[in-house]
Amino acid sequence: RLIGRLKADQRASTVAFTAQGLSSAEIASLLSERGFGVGVGDFYARRLVEALGIDPADGAVRLSFVHYTREEEVSRLIAALDEIIP
Repeated sequence: RLIGRLKADQRASTVAFTAQGLSSAEIASLLSERGFGVGVGDFYARRLVEALGIDPADGAVRLSFVHYTREEEVSRLIAALDEIIP
């Protein structure tokens, strides 16, 4: 579940999401094991997380991209997510 706006031109370069079947902490751990820097939690927005129907004890996974993120890194991330999330 992507959190936030769906259109790329209306988003910042930060992506937050949750997935059924795995906790956000599990996803973050598995991505970390593959060399990705990943945030997980409520990011000091507990009331918002609750309002979105997300368990605040687990929160969401957050990934950030900037101008120096290479296309190969994004491709590697997508492959890792395909492997991790059923």
